[in-house]
Amino acid sequence: MEYIDLVERIVAAEHQASALAREAKEKEASLETDLARESAELHDRYMERARRRISLVEAEEAQRAEKAIAALDQRLSRSMAALERAYETDRDAWVEALFTKITGGTP
Repeated sequence: MEYIDLVERIVAAEHQASALAREAKEKEASLETDLARESAELHDRYMERARRRISLVEAEEAQRAEKAIAALDQRLSRSMAALERAYETDRDAWVEALFTKITGGTP
Protein backbone atom coordinates (compact mmCIF):
# COMPACT_ATOMS: atom_id res chain seq x y z
CA MET A 1 0.00 0.00 0.00
CA GLU A 2 2.89 2.36 0.57
CA TYR A 3 3.92 2.03 -3.03
CA ILE A 4 0.48 3.06 -4.32
CA ASP A 5 0.38 6.01 -1.91
CA LEU A 6 3.81 7.07 -3.09
CA VAL A 7 2.76 6.86 -6.77
CA GLU A 8 -0.43 8.81 -6.00
CA ARG A 9 1.57 11.46 -4.21
CA ILE A 10 3.98 11.68 -7.15
CA VAL A 11 1.08 11.97 -9.62
CA ALA A 12 -0.58 14.59 -7.43
CA ALA A 13 2.69 16.51 -7.16
CA GLU A 14 3.09 16.33 -10.95
CA HIS A 15 -0.44 17.67 -11.43
CA GLN A 16 0.23 20.42 -8.95
CA ALA A 17 3.52 21.26 -10.69
CA SER A 18 1.73 21.32 -14.07
CA ALA A 19 -0.93 23.62 -12.62
CA LEU A 20 1.75 25.90 -11.19
CA ALA A 21 3.62 25.93 -14.51
CA ARG A 22 0.39 26.74 -16.40
CA GLU A 23 -0.41 29.49 -13.90
CA ALA A 24 3.12 30.91 -14.27
CA LYS A 25 2.77 30.93 -18.08
CA GLU A 26 -0.59 32.70 -17.78
CA LYS A 27 0.91 35.28 -15.42
CA GLU A 28 3.87 35.74 -17.78
CA ALA A 29 1.51 36.32 -20.73
CA SER A 30 -0.54 38.72 -18.61
CA LEU A 31 2.60 40.58 -17.53
CA GLU A 32 3.81 40.81 -21.13
CA THR A 33 0.43 42.21 -22.17
CA ASP A 34 0.47 44.70 -19.31
CA LEU A 35 4.04 45.68 -20.12
CA ALA A 36 3.18 46.21 -23.80
CA ARG A 37 0.15 48.32 -22.83
CA GLU A 38 2.14 50.41 -20.35
CA SER A 39 4.92 50.83 -22.89
CA ALA A 40 2.40 52.05 -25.48
CA GLU A 41 0.86 54.44 -22.94
CA LEU A 42 4.29 55.83 -22.04
CA HIS A 43 5.10 56.25 -25.71
CA ASP A 44 1.80 58.05 -26.34
CA ARG A 45 2.30 60.35 -23.34
CA TYR A 46 5.86 61.12 -24.40
CA MET A 47 4.78 61.87 -27.97
CA GLU A 48 1.95 64.12 -26.78
CA ARG A 49 4.35 65.96 -24.49
CA ALA A 50 6.83 66.31 -27.35
CA ARG A 51 4.08 67.64 -29.65
CA ARG A 52 3.07 70.23 -27.05
CA ARG A 53 6.70 71.28 -26.58
CA ILE A 54 7.23 71.53 -30.34
CA SER A 55 4.10 73.65 -30.60
CA LEU A 56 5.40 76.00 -27.89
CA VAL A 57 8.82 76.23 -29.53
CA GLU A 58 7.23 76.92 -32.92
CA ALA A 59 5.15 79.73 -31.40
CA GLU A 60 8.21 81.22 -29.70
CA GLU A 61 10.25 80.99 -32.90
CA ALA A 62 7.41 82.61 -34.89
CA GLN A 63 7.34 85.51 -32.41
CA ARG A 64 11.10 85.91 -32.64
CA ALA A 65 10.93 85.84 -36.42
CA GLU A 66 8.18 88.47 -36.42
CA LYS A 67 10.24 90.71 -34.16
CA ALA A 68 13.33 90.23 -36.32
CA ILE A 69 11.35 91.02 -39.47
CA ALA A 70 9.84 94.10 -37.82
CA ALA A 71 13.32 95.28 -36.81
CA LEU A 72 14.60 94.70 -40.36
CA ASP A 73 11.58 96.56 -41.78
CA GLN A 74 12.32 99.52 -39.52
CA ARG A 75 15.97 99.46 -40.53
CA LEU A 76 14.96 99.30 -44.20
CA SER A 77 12.55 102.20 -43.73
CA ARG A 78 15.26 104.30 -42.07
CA SER A 79 17.75 103.43 -44.81
CA MET A 80 15.25 104.24 -47.55
CA ALA A 81 14.39 107.55 -45.89
CA ALA A 82 18.09 108.41 -45.61
CA LEU A 83 18.61 107.46 -49.25
CA GLU A 84 15.63 109.58 -50.30
CA ARG A 85 17.01 112.55 -48.35
CA ALA A 86 20.44 112.06 -49.91
CA TYR A 87 18.85 111.81 -53.35
CA GLU A 88 16.88 115.01 -52.83
CA THR A 89 19.98 116.80 -51.55
CA ASP A 90 22.57 115.45 -53.99
CA ARG A 91 20.51 114.56 -57.08
CA ASP A 92 22.11 117.11 -59.38
CA ALA A 93 25.64 116.23 -58.26
CA TRP A 94 24.95 112.52 -58.80
CA VAL A 95 23.52 113.09 -62.26
CA GLU A 96 26.53 115.20 -63.18
CA ALA A 97 28.98 112.62 -61.78
CA LEU A 98 27.27 109.79 -63.65
CA PHE A 99 27.20 111.75 -66.86
CA THR A 100 30.89 112.51 -66.52
CA LYS A 101 31.77 108.87 -65.83
CA ILE A 102 29.67 107.58 -68.70
CA THR A 103 30.78 110.07 -71.30
CA GLY A 104 34.30 110.44 -70.05
CA GLY A 105 34.16 114.19 -70.20
CA THR A 106 32.71 117.22 -68.55
CA PRO A 107 29.13 118.33 -68.96
